[in-house]
Amino acid sequence: MNSLSLMETFAIVVEEGSFTAAAERLGLSKSFVSKQVTKLEQDLGTRLLYRTTRKISLSDEGARFYHHCQFIINEAVRARAEVMESQTSPRGKVRITIPQSLIISGISRLLFEFQRQYPDIELDVIASGRVENLVEEGIDIALRVGQLEDSSLISRRLTDCSFQLVASAEYIEKSGTPTEPKELLAHNCLIYGDSKINRNWPFRMPSGEQLTVKVSGNLNCNDGVLVVDAIRQGMGIGFGPDFLFKKYVDSGELQVLLADFAMPPSTISALYPQNRTLSRRVRALIDFLSDRLAV
Repeated sequence: MNSLSLMETFAIVVEEGSFTAAAERLGLSKSFVSKQVTKLEQDLGTRLLYRTTRKISLSDEGARFYHHCQFIINEAVRARAEVMESQTSPRGKVRITIPQSLIISGISRLLFEFQRQYPDIELDVIASGRVENLVEEGIDIALRVGQLEDSSLISRRLTDCSFQLVASAEYIEKSGTPTEPKELLAHNCLIYGDSKINRNWPFRMPSGEQLTVKVSGNLNCNDGVLVVDAIRQGMGIGFGPDFLFKKYVDSGELQVLLADFAMPPSTISALYPQNRTLSRRVRALIDFLSDRLAV
């Protein structure tokens, strides 16, 4: 029995919690399963499991080794699936997480277009801007706006965006136009709670120095649609990526404020784990989005 088979047997014993249950799952005898785990322990020169008549438990080395076994077995399954998948058109499930601001911007239309092109690919879309552990949560791709913070992830740039300060003509007429960032302290600022920026709005001064203004207002919501609607209704000033406001700015419904103090453009990226071989279906989605969003 090769090393991968021994690791798989050990992992199943851990998952089932007993040699008897593991043997039933594998369709093997209990004694054979026990001998395979013992052989693995001998090969490694360490105890992986503590055995009693009632239960088994992991040693410290066993717990660490089980974690590695999970990763290696999953990669083996993925590698086999990718080879088999290469014989046909891409198919299967892609789990992707996208911040709500991107969904509001119309990226959903691109996802629909992708599915028309690849009807055998199932998309499992999670609308969230929070930072997930992609491996633990089984996520294939995360679309994110801004700087990559997790060095364990690979980032592929899809396009750029700028952050804008906007307000309606009604609000400006009622409350005036701020001429520098610090004046926002005297304005009603509407907070998009699902954004990493949240209340801390960044600006770049003419000197090149970066300034962060901690704003406040009477609305804080993690629903971007509601925040944008409040801005359009003249309730206050909003701050966010330009794609969130583009159609309203283009139509003249919203006005861009403090444009001379805007930060340099940010990046919209597709993130995925470093130690994961991309399946054809995942690579197809990343390539599709990169092509459609490229500027």
